[in-house]
Amino acid sequence: MTMRNSGSASDGTSRSAIMPDNETIFSWVEDLTAFSGRGTQTVDDRRSADYLLDAFRGFGLTDVQVQEAESFHWSAVRSELTVGGTSIPHSPVVFSFETEGGNGPFSTGPDGLTAPIVDVGDGEEEDFARVDAKGGIVLFDLRFVLPRSALLAVGEFFYDPHGGVDPADMETANPYLSTYAAVLERAMAAGAAGFVGVLADYFDSHDIRPEYTEGVTVPGLWVTRTTGARLRDLLASGATTATLRLEGERVPTPARTVIGYLPGRGTDTVMIQSHHDSAWAGGVEDASGTAEVLALASYFSQVPQAERPKTLMFVLMDSHWTGYQAHEKFVDTFITHPVGPRRIVANVTLEHIAKQAEIGPDGRLQIHDRPEYRGIFENVSPPLKTVIENAVTTHGLERTIRLPADKLFPLVGELPTDADLVYQAGVPVINLISGPLYLYDRADTLDKVYKPDLAPVARAFADIIDHLAAMPSDRIRA
Repeated sequence: MTMRNSGSASDGTSRSAIMPDNETIFSWVEDLTAFSGRGTQTVDDRRSADYLLDAFRGFGLTDVQVQEAESFHWSAVRSELTVGGTSIPHSPVVFSFETEGGNGPFSTGPDGLTAPIVDVGDGEEEDFARVDAKGGIVLFDLRFVLPRSALLAVGEFFYDPHGGVDPADMETANPYLSTYAAVLERAMAAGAAGFVGVLADYFDSHDIRPEYTEGVTVPGLWVTRTTGARLRDLLASGATTATLRLEGERVPTPARTVIGYLPGRGTDTVMIQSHHDSAWAGGVEDASGTAEVLALASYFSQVPQAERPKTLMFVLMDSHWTGYQAHEKFVDTFITHPVGPRRIVANVTLEHIAKQAEIGPDGRLQIHDRPEYRGIFENVSPPLKTVIENAVTTHGLERTIRLPADKLFPLVGELPTDADLVYQAGVPVINLISGPLYLYDRADTLDKVYKPDLAPVARAFADIIDHLAAMPSDRIRA
């Protein structure tokens, strides 16, 4: 296979280590997408963890291990929605209908839930104030609330050498932040018995599986924007009730975090992270991020220990979708209450090497053969901010924004990357992520990965990691 020399170390010395090329990195993405719904999205799933253990050992990493944490698997075995005798296409709202105690079966009963439909529009407080939702099936429009324009407004650096920004793209919002939790809190407080969420800001799909929202005790279904309009037409024509069925179970299953080390001259440690679990095939989320971590592990394994000032720790998480229990246990074990001399002094996280997506004129998903807009969230010192910008420009990572994590966190309430809990534990971060529209959808297949950027992203972050490793630990954080 063809490999590329990544250049030189941060001290200017030449280096013989070579970075895997696009084809090699993409082959790892292909392997991982074959394990569809991997990690905690499949009961007691060991496939991706075993694959990654073998890869780490093959690269010569040391102290390779799996840390397990108790998580769960949610699945629906039956769902139906009918209005006025008309069957309505839909998908179950994953993690809804949570029972007391968490795990166990859930069911609306043999006859389902038949109740009045209560249309609350966007589901704001004033929308609920004008209706009686008690005992009803709430119909609401789900809204996404983080458009690209907001990230650009907060960003301190944006690399767009060819002027490729289309103002029409700026209001496209990714599905990470939405009105779901707030609307459901109002619906349950009003005594609603169930809900139907209209994906009002989405392309023509109801196959969405957002991350876990705790405490949604009523059953719910997703419908597309087109289907939502059809439902409202049925209401206008006199249909007032719906029958909603949802049956399934939530069962405990372990989350598995794969860990491996490359010892350096010192025990201060740079952590390099992604997550290996997925909702569907997960080509972008997050086979692509996992493959980037493998590329960096492969590359730095070729660097002699004497040339690694700090220890490198490679971490591939689980439970990204089911409540971050693996992340909580990792932080407690390795950051909050560490045993041994290693001390994590910086975190690098890589997620979502993605093609840009928009909603086309026909409402369908439109994919462009160019990189999705992406952010590098960081809270590091000015010299390292410059390192980030140089790495982005040197390796041609177009449409990349550098964003100050400490300014964004108070606005959002969390860091929108897999390293949120690591960041909250006080570790300085440099986190690459994009938020394409299809991120949580069945449409996140292998073809959505922006293959030309796989090796350039790895090379850029090799440069960044070199500088993190060479910088005194007390000078890393802003």
